[in-house]
Amino acid sequence: MANRVPRDVAALARSDPAGCVIAAHHHLRDQLIYAIEGVMTIRAKGSIWTIPPSHGMWMPAHTEHAIRMDVAVEMRTLYFQPGVVQGKVGACRVLAITPLLRELVLRAMAIAPHYDPDGAEGRMMQVLVDEVGQLAQQPLSLKLPSDKRLLRLCEALLADVSSGASIAELGESVGLSERSVIRLFPKETGMSLNRWRQQARLMRAFALAEQGMTMTQIALELGYGSASAFSKMFRKLFGQAPRSFFRAGHQDTGPALLRPDSPDQA
Repeated sequence: MANRVPRDVAALARSDPAGCVIAAHHHLRDQLIYAIEGVMTIRAKGSIWTIPPSHGMWMPAHTEHAIRMDVAVEMRTLYFQPGVVQGKVGACRVLAITPLLRELVLRAMAIAPHYDPDGAEGRMMQVLVDEVGQLAQQPLSLKLPSDKRLLRLCEALLADVSSGASIAELGESVGLSERSVIRLFPKETGMSLNRWRQQARLMRAFALAEQGMTMTQIALELGYGSASAFSKMFRKLFGQAPRSFFRAGHQDTGPALLRPDSPDQA
């Protein structure tokens, strides 16, 4: 229905349980995939993206993608006629959702599909379009290799992000030498295996935080020796402390995302 409404912007709300998978599909419109609660993993164009509640996924029209709900998700999706939002066409990307856009999205869900484009609701939708066009991109993606052996290796790491297996052990499990993995992996993914694994761990942290784990529990679950070690790596990738990042999408939605932990673990 949302894809067929004769308006520049259409809105759709849905709820999904943890583990639900939306099979690979595509839309005729550009799409902003956003969840006010929950964490999603999206696959498209040979990459995976983690989408926490403070972020949304820009999905260009005609791009095939699949979505997995890492925890229970309250999704609020916007569909745009191609070209309405400037500057984002052609590229999948994770975008940081501003407080203003979050409120605009929630308001859009209450607007009838055939709203008056020249009335107050149409003007509000235009503000929404302008705000989406200004969102900042965030590093919440991982490129998957096309080499089938390396792809199996990556799938194994995603299934067990806390794994401490060495590069040699991982390579042996898929029929590659340590030297071959070190040589091929950057060519296929744009980063070393160790950096790829580190980013996969940090991306998984969002789903664990959404489940109410403390910083220490998250760190141990991901294979870090301490919460401070986890926090250091998180800051290096995302530029801020994990506690503030995790809470960004929950400022006005209820209790804090993380349960209390020691002060030095922020």
